[in-house]
Amino acid sequence: MTKVLIFCKSCKISQCNVVVFQFFFLYLQEVRENINAVKKKMDLLMYPSVKLLVPLVLGIAVGDALGDDMSSMYWWIMTVSMIVITFVVWRKKYLQSLLLLFTVFLIGGTFVSMKRQRTHIQLPNTQITFKAVLLSNPVIHGKVIQTDLMVMTEGEPMKVKASILRDTITNRYQTLHLGDGIEATAYLEEPMNFSDATFDYALWLKRHGYFAETFIFYNQWQKTKVSLRQMSFLQRTLLVAAGHRERLLKLLETNLDSSHLAIVSAMTLGDKHLISKDIKEDYSITGASHVLALSGLHLTILYGLLIFIMSWCEHILPRIFKRGISELLILFILWGYVVLVGMSSSVVRSAVMLTIYSFVTLLNRERLSVNTLALTAIIMLVSNPYNLFDIGFQLSFISVWSILLFYPLIYELIPLQQKKSLVVVRWLWGMIAVSLAAQLGTAPLIAYYFGRVSTVFAVSSLIAVPSTMFIVSASFCMLLLSPLPSLSSFIGKCICVVTDGLNTSLHWLASLPCASIENVHVTIFQLFIYYFMLMAIWILWRFLGSSVKCVDC
Repeated sequence: MTKVLIFCKSCKISQCNVVVFQFFFLYLQEVRENINAVKKKMDLLMYPSVKLLVPLVLGIAVGDALGDDMSSMYWWIMTVSMIVITFVVWRKKYLQSLLLLFTVFLIGGTFVSMKRQRTHIQLPNTQITFKAVLLSNPVIHGKVIQTDLMVMTEGEPMKVKASILRDTITNRYQTLHLGDGIEATAYLEEPMNFSDATFDYALWLKRHGYFAETFIFYNQWQKTKVSLRQMSFLQRTLLVAAGHRERLLKLLETNLDSSHLAIVSAMTLGDKHLISKDIKEDYSITGASHVLALSGLHLTILYGLLIFIMSWCEHILPRIFKRGISELLILFILWGYVVLVGMSSSVVRSAVMLTIYSFVTLLNRERLSVNTLALTAIIMLVSNPYNLFDIGFQLSFISVWSILLFYPLIYELIPLQQKKSLVVVRWLWGMIAVSLAAQLGTAPLIAYYFGRVSTVFAVSSLIAVPSTMFIVSASFCMLLLSPLPSLSSFIGKCICVVTDGLNTSLHWLASLPCASIENVHVTIFQLFIYYFMLMAIWILWRFLGSSVKCVDC
């Protein structure tokens, strides 16, 4: 700019204008190149799975909101018509792209409408005698025991939420266990809510596959053998897996007492019924509840252990354990574990992502994590549209999405990459950055569902995440080394020490004043505005960051 001004003093005005125009043109060209670079990067991040996920989610939401007002037949007609129209306008690319997105929207509505139609069945108005299989161990709630039943009908079997009145004289209910068959006489009723209930329990049951509720008196049931032929292969597999899960739980009991067993069983087997209300409250206040629910953290730990074991086997037996074979074996064990713990939405999400990640790694392709996350969501929503309304599904995807987008930006706020001597500081800041990124995405959603926001989540994550990594890894090792009692007992004692430290630390954090903000009320509209602004900030941040880097170059 200085050269231009000096040149202006010794030349005509017209020449000055030409130079200024050239300078301005070059500047605009540079800015345009920066914009195009950012645009290409954004297109890469948003293509194609994210672009398909958005209309699919909207379609499922609209289809569920309309409910019974529109049958699945109408959705099918609109979907087929839109597919035909999309093929007709194949020459107009932009119009065809818009119609394709609208077609995906209609597909989402069609899927959820079909799912809703399957859950609406005609139940008998009178008492019936039926045979059923227990899908879970009975849990005592006051005067009744509660369990899940798979009721065998003339058509497809029905999943039913059952309450059985206890006989305190004979205690016959104590003979009921997971996998047992019973013959009972009772009413099968539509799920209903209490008159003063704020939570739609009936809708929750339907979305989680329950067709009915039943109340069985203590003298109206008896144990019997029930054939499982009517159940699907997946249902029978999950039932067998639940039995193996109970055996592993008993194996953990040999080296752990009840207080430590509750934490370990939740982190490794997904069984949280042993956890007390006080411990749940401490973990909730401190924002560490995610470590008690099987999710990507726990599955990634197992994935890392399997990679370590397979790499060791590759060095010993390189001819047998080749790269592709080892990767397939890891995925086989990983999905076996997913089935073992009951195939919850967060675990399935992590398994699908790790599976895609493994194949992408084998193909030596560029890893688009956000795109992979979107593809995982599409797969899970197509298989079961009701996953969209599951709190675990929402929190799981939002947390991973937020970490993928905002972790690099938050981590770069403090320039520690060049300082090799500050390894511990960089590790601590990395942990804090991950926690902050996750909270950016999940905090408003947690406030919407639970009315609470933790203020000590960053500190609790520094304690909970490393402790969880040790507990999960040590628990897997303890199960593998169970034939060696002395060694497994030593590992069990180490787990107890870490678990005690974790529970004590979180209890102390939870007892601090203002550890959480209670009674936070968030509306759906506020959620929409928040996430819209969050995405806008991320886009601007990426754009400005890329522009600054290009100018500096």
